[in-house]
Amino acid sequence: MADYIGSKCIICGNSFAENDDVVVCPECGTPYHRECYKQAGECVNKELHEKGASWTKEENADGIRCRRCGYNNDKDKLFCESCGTALHETVEETEDRESKQGTYSGETNDGRVEFSPFGERTVYDKDSVIDGIKLEDYAGYVKSNPFTFLMSFIRFGKYGGKLSLNIGAFLFPEVYYLFRKMKVLGMISLIVCAALTVPMMIAQFAVGYAGFKIAFSFDTTSGTFKMIADVSWYVLMMWKIVSGLMANYFYYRKAKSDITRIRKTSDGEEEVKERIAAKGGVSWAYALVGYGFFTSLVIGTVFLFNRIL
Repeated sequence: MADYIGSKCIICGNSFAENDDVVVCPECGTPYHRECYKQAGECVNKELHEKGASWTKEENADGIRCRRCGYNNDKDKLFCESCGTALHETVEETEDRESKQGTYSGETNDGRVEFSPFGERTVYDKDSVIDGIKLEDYAGYVKSNPFTFLMSFIRFGKYGGKLSLNIGAFLFPEVYYLFRKMKVLGMISLIVCAALTVPMMIAQFAVGYAGFKIAFSFDTTSGTFKMIADVSWYVLMMWKIVSGLMANYFYYRKAKSDITRIRKTSDGEEEVKERIAAKGGVSWAYALVGYGFFTSLVIGTVFLFNRIL
């Protein structure tokens, strides 16, 4: 025991006293208070394990060991440079703080959102304010798939920029905005996609599509019509790309606007949370109705062209 007196348990940060119940890792020899080791369930001195080295009293004396990941930090650091854990909190203080932070995604272990722009690691919790709105409100508004959206929202609100990849908006721009309850933008996107799809559908029905072949009264093999169909395809691809890169930003702006309005016109925190959840989220009904309208608009326009031209 004398070898450990004065050294610190890297989980709780307290120095070992003469009568402390101390256990050591059988692989690297790192000492712990028995209760601390039981709480962790394993040796957290991963750095030594990776190096294949053994604990020494000198090794423990330099810097502050993080009780979560075992990283050896400089003595003047308040938070671990590796995982962001507070270095001077007790285990109880850390557990109490983290229990109040909520959980936004199964991809985070302690309910926090971690963001690393330009190599600078920052940790956000539910009370972090992004462009005047708490992260908790954004999470309540998004509801489904919050982790991806919150990362984008943090980027937009804290570091600027408007681009963020959204695969759903790229593949299905005609219904995605409606799915996320962006009704005005959804109807615009639906009409744009339908108008750009019609020339391509005419070209396909002219040669046979899904078992149907239509003999149009105008020449669908002419250079002019082929150019129209090709231009429509390219413009549609451009619209898909714009949607795929900008949809998250459009959603961020709508979320901020809706949450701000709800906060100004509601009384009581419970009412606010209920209205935020009701206003946000997704709507399969909007998406299905939108897809039905899109399909009807495209097919109807194709047959209408066949009758009047």
